[in-house]
Amino acid sequence: MVDLPFMPLDARLADVLGLLDTLINEFNGQADIFMLAKETNSDIDDIMPALNAAVYLGFVEVKDGDVKITNAGREFLSARIADRKKILRQKLLGLEPFRTAYNLGLSKPFTINELVEELNKKGYVEAREPGIAHLLEILLAEWGVFAGILKKRGNEYIAIP
Repeated sequence: MVDLPFMPLDARLADVLGLLDTLINEFNGQADIFMLAKETNSDIDDIMPALNAAVYLGFVEVKDGDVKITNAGREFLSARIADRKKILRQKLLGLEPFRTAYNLGLSKPFTINELVEELNKKGYVEAREPGIAHLLEILLAEWGVFAGILKKRGNEYIAIP
């Protein structure tokens, strides 16, 4: 029943933006993963969540150890903030946990625990991670709220159609 990629739970929007920015400004859009890590003063393990998120969003491609920004990544980087939000909204709705959260929030306000329960029903192993509620809380607030997919009210979320 698992049918969509799952956004890395530790992926941060600022890290993805930094990765794209570094790729464009320091490497003219393409770099070896290890050089990219070195340029950002990071270990390879530290940049992997942002790199994986950027791949899932279609902003970069990775082939034979090289990272290359895509046209979608260039468009996203050059867009105004309002347009970045629109682009992210479209992209995130094709990823979990955002799709399930959005669908839940269209019918009624939901809590993180209800989202975890739905993701478990769909068979996502990520929903069984230790501290999943906290990780999802950060992910939804940072990505989902920024992109205009969700709105948070108290401890509940609602979808923004």
